[in-house]
Amino acid sequence: MQRYPSRSDLSDMESYRIALLGLGTVGRAVAELLCTTRDECAARAGRPIEVSRIVVRDPSRDREVPPDLPGEAILGGDAIEAISDPEIDAIVELVGGTEAPLEWIRLALEQGKDVITANKAVLAVHGDELFGVADHHGSSLYYEASVAAAVPILQVIQQGIPAGPVDRLTGILNGTCNFILGRLEELSFDESVKAAQAAGLAEADPTLDISGMDSAHKLALLARILLGCSVPLENLRIEGIEGLSPHDIEFGWEHDLSLKLIAMLRRNSHGTSLGVMPCFLPNSHPLASVRDEDNAVLLEAEPFGALVLQGKGAGGMPTAGSVVADIIRAARGESIATPRSGVLEQITDPGDLPVRHYLRLEVPDRPGVLARVAGALAAEGVGIAALDQPEILDTVGEQVPIRIMTHPVSTTQLDAALALLDEDLRSITRPIRIRIEE
Repeated sequence: MQRYPSRSDLSDMESYRIALLGLGTVGRAVAELLCTTRDECAARAGRPIEVSRIVVRDPSRDREVPPDLPGEAILGGDAIEAISDPEIDAIVELVGGTEAPLEWIRLALEQGKDVITANKAVLAVHGDELFGVADHHGSSLYYEASVAAAVPILQVIQQGIPAGPVDRLTGILNGTCNFILGRLEELSFDESVKAAQAAGLAEADPTLDISGMDSAHKLALLARILLGCSVPLENLRIEGIEGLSPHDIEFGWEHDLSLKLIAMLRRNSHGTSLGVMPCFLPNSHPLASVRDEDNAVLLEAEPFGALVLQGKGAGGMPTAGSVVADIIRAARGESIATPRSGVLEQITDPGDLPVRHYLRLEVPDRPGVLARVAGALAAEGVGIAALDQPEILDTVGEQVPIRIMTHPVSTTQLDAALALLDEDLRSITRPIRIRIEE
C-alpha cells in the first residue's frame, strides 16, 4: 500500500516549481484547483507544488489570481523569460493556438524542462517534432487534458488495459458538439450554438468544434498511441455538424437512433480506417446515452471485450483536473511513453464500408422532384429503403424537406450519386447525409 509523505516530511523537500502560461478559463481553473487541493497535490507528488510564474497577454489588466495560490507567482507577459528561468521545473501551456505554443514548448523541452499542455492542435500538427525534441533532451511532455478533458483515456490506454491491440475505437471527443446536438431536440442549430456559448462551452468562433477538426486532433493523438506512429490529418475523413437541424433529431427518434459526432478507428485485414463524422447510433449502443458536454470512448479488443470511459469533456474545471493530474505525475518524475515509429501511410476511409445512410434534402414543392432525386440515386446504385416528408415548421418559399433512408451503401458511392443531382436541385439544396452505424 502506497504511503504518502506527511506534512512534516514535505516541509523539508524541494518544491516543484511551475510557470503557468495562460490564465483563461482553463488557466484560472488550474490555479483554483492547485489552491483548494494544495495539501493533497503535495502528498501525491511527494513534494510541494508551487506556481512561480504566470504569463498573460496583458499583465496590466486586472487578473483573478487566487490569493492563496501556492508559491509567490510573478505575473508577466514574456513567455520566453519565464521558460528560461533556471528555477522553473515545468511549463504548463494553456494558451491554445499553434504558432507561439510550438515555440514555447520546443524551447522548454530543449532546456530539459517538463511540459504539461492541453493543446491538442499543436500536438496533432507538430507532435513528431515535439516528441522527438523531448526524447533527445530527456524531457517529458504530458498531454492527458488535450484529448478528453476529465476522461483519463491516455493513462488507460498506456497503462491500464491488457496486452493486445485495440481493434476498434469509437469516441465522442468533443463535448461542445455533443451539447449542441442535445439542444437540437428543441432549438435550431444557430440557437443551439448560442446556448453552448452561453454555457461557456463554445468559443465566440465555434468553427474548430463544429467542423469536426477538434475531434480529429484528438483522434490523431489517440491513434499515435494505439498504432505506434503519427497520423497525418490531411488523410482523414473529417466532417462536422454544420447544417444539422431538429428534422434530423426527429428522424432519429422515429427510428430509435441517437445523433452523435463520432471519431472512429477500425483495424481490419484491409488496413486501418480513421475519421470523424456525424453518425446515428442505435439507442442500444453504449455511447447513445452520452449527454450534454460529456466525452466517452468505447475501446474494443479481443483480450478484454468492450470498455467504456466517460466523463466531462468540456469546460474549465474538468480540463483543469487532468492538467493538475499531469503536474503531479511530472513532479513525481513519472515518464510518459509516446511510441514513435514513423507515419501511418495507408489510411483507409471509414466511409468505404457499406451501411445504411440517412439523407435530407430541401427541394422545390413541385411535381416530379422526387423522381429526379430517385433517378440520381439509382444511377449510382443507391437504393431507397424509406422516404418521408416531415411536418413543415419553417418552410422558406416553396422549399420543403424530404428525408430518405438508403439501403447499405458506401459514403463515397452515395456522394457520387448526390453529385448527379441536376443543376436546378444543386442550386437549391445542400444535402445532409449521415451514416447509420449498426
